[in-house]
Amino acid sequence: MTFSLYQFDQQARYRAYADWSPSYLAELNALADQSPWRNQFHIEPKTGLLNDPNGFSYFNGQWHLFYQYYPFGPVHGLKSWNHLVSEDLIHWQALGLGLEADSALDSHGAYSGTAIADGDVLRLFYTGNVRDEDWTRIPLQNTVTMDSDNQLASEKMTIIPPLDLATDHFRDPMYFSQNGESWIVIGGQRKSDLKAALYLYKATDNDLTKWTFHSELTVPQADTAYMFECPNINFVDGKAFVTFCPQGISSDQLDSKNIYPNAYFIADAFTEDGTLTGAGTLQNLDYGFDAYASQLINSPDGRVLGVSWLGLPEVDYPSDDYGYQGALSLVKEYRIQNDQLFQYPVAETLQLRGEEQTFGTQIDLGHNHYEYAFTVDANQTAEIALFANVDKSKAVTLSIDTKNGTLILDRSNMGTTFATDFGTSRQLDLTPGEPVTVNIFADSSVLEIFVNHGAYVLSSRIFPGDKDQTNIIASGTRQNQVWPLSM
Repeated sequence: MTFSLYQFDQQARYRAYADWSPSYLAELNALADQSPWRNQFHIEPKTGLLNDPNGFSYFNGQWHLFYQYYPFGPVHGLKSWNHLVSEDLIHWQALGLGLEADSALDSHGAYSGTAIADGDVLRLFYTGNVRDEDWTRIPLQNTVTMDSDNQLASEKMTIIPPLDLATDHFRDPMYFSQNGESWIVIGGQRKSDLKAALYLYKATDNDLTKWTFHSELTVPQADTAYMFECPNINFVDGKAFVTFCPQGISSDQLDSKNIYPNAYFIADAFTEDGTLTGAGTLQNLDYGFDAYASQLINSPDGRVLGVSWLGLPEVDYPSDDYGYQGALSLVKEYRIQNDQLFQYPVAETLQLRGEEQTFGTQIDLGHNHYEYAFTVDANQTAEIALFANVDKSKAVTLSIDTKNGTLILDRSNMGTTFATDFGTSRQLDLTPGEPVTVNIFADSSVLEIFVNHGAYVLSSRIFPGDKDQTNIIASGTRQNQVWPLSM
């Protein structure tokens, strides 16, 4: 089987799941088995498309994580939520389809949302994508509950209908609580000027089935965007932490080279009347090529945790040729110190480490699933080749200049190129004259780079062209430590 998008016209993309033939599914699975880029410890689909992480929560003694999923090809079609559970945020058990698009309230897809424990059930909030006979979109904000046996209730309920203030771009309900009250924030686009907006709803008497529109939430420094997707409001170390994806934002307001960025700002507080005070500067949440739709939660153990889609809308990836696309980042913990955001893989990630190895300038691990840590001293230049063959003719290059304070990630020569319309390098500006510490988590087709203990993050998809691209070659670094990572 050779996969081709020609099969996926509008009718095919919204075909009922039961109407796909067993022979097609067998061929698709066989094609996916041939992929040279299967990851070892990052979540990805066997077939089809994975995108936004959804419903990240803790319930019934387990972590729950869903993701938007279309099983039949690497395209956006009739979306469901696939369901995973974990005891430790690292080892995830796949439970299969969780929230399915199977009712009049989500006839054309179960789109993104969140989840929260509500008594003895897990309550899911999500956008039901509905199309009428003229293909006009009708976004419904729905809820459904899941019991302790991971079974969804038979009845779904619309709790927030389309909003007169917003166009049909009105989606991604995210639950949060503050000051003893329950809130939902929804991303959207104003009818009045076709600019992006965030809309706040408040629960009546904390009843999570009764919501009233409260206000539009003021978002600083982002009025050039036409749509805000995947908003989150969390509370970190006494601060309000707001993340969202401002589609169409100008480079003057946020310098991002990606088709769409994932952004954040820190505010002093979210007040009882639903306003943010002391909002800081809008910044990129991730400086790499492929991070989007991050979902964060205030977890019961006091941490703020999050996970991102390592992919972007409207971008084709090399794994498409094998009938699948998309991966999720490692679960990260978020902290704020002196108004500086830090994000880093959760401590549980240490479970993946094998025996430590050290090297001088070059090591061939024979694979690309490892953690690599090193330091570049002040006033030093360094070059690190990752996913490299022995002579570096194919590699992903990380160039660091601590004298001038620059870090450049270049994937132009990784072997299998894609998305070149958005450039092949990303630059991070650091404080000149200071040393830099870097921790890299590499998987077969994923690269997550954490600079200065997570003060900056660069997350990217990497698709080596040859099997021998398993070297790390470094100059100008010290304390080169590597740990193989495996499940």
